[in-house]
Amino acid sequence: MLQTTPEKNVLREIPMFSELSEDQIREITSSSLQMEIKKHQFLFMEGEKYQGFYILLKGSIKVFRISREGKETIIHLVQPKQAFADIPLFEGTDYPVSAEALEDSVLLFFNGKNFIRLLEKNPQISLKMLGGFAKRMKSLTQKIEELSSNEVTSRLAKFLMQEIRNSGTEKLPEPFVRLSVSKNAIAGYLGTITETLSRSLKKLQDDEIIRVQGKKIFVNNLKKLKELSS
Repeated sequence: MLQTTPEKNVLREIPMFSELSEDQIREITSSSLQMEIKKHQFLFMEGEKYQGFYILLKGSIKVFRISREGKETIIHLVQPKQAFADIPLFEGTDYPVSAEALEDSVLLFFNGKNFIRLLEKNPQISLKMLGGFAKRMKSLTQKIEELSSNEVTSRLAKFLMQEIRNSGTEKLPEPFVRLSVSKNAIAGYLGTITETLSRSLKKLQDDEIIRVQGKKIFVNNLKKLKELSS
């Protein structure tokens, strides 16, 4: 079921539209269609000719791929206020995946060819959309960096435990290790960069697990360091 009165405000929460003005949002929504689909209804199938992209308003959508052996792999579970099937718009390819409604859902549909024509006629919209993509990319990079930092902290804890055992100070009231190599060398050993290693060391200090004194690292909470290293 298609309608011509989409919820305009939701576009402001979509990263690629977040930098657009009210007039630009209005211009984009004027060419979109609101549609309702039932549970288990397919929006498109892998390999089908590309028609356009969607923004989910209500419900949930499963984006998936079927292997040659018939095994289903879920690529993404789309939640309200998320866009999907937008990558082929810029790549000029067919749908690389399939999409099925997991419950009755309401979506906005943007015809691919019409949307490209709109961008060609309005370069300012294109530029602002790039700004929205950049903003989103920065947010994703920060999240990846946080995950990476947590992994490095765990590897650092394991490294410190190994060095403490090698130095024979584990049984002391305050176990310690003396670093005989540079931070750069340790970072390379841990598969990271010096800046990330420094952040991990600071985190361990802020959590009062270790204290650093020159080339020596003293352990205040051996139990916690062991937990992080496992």
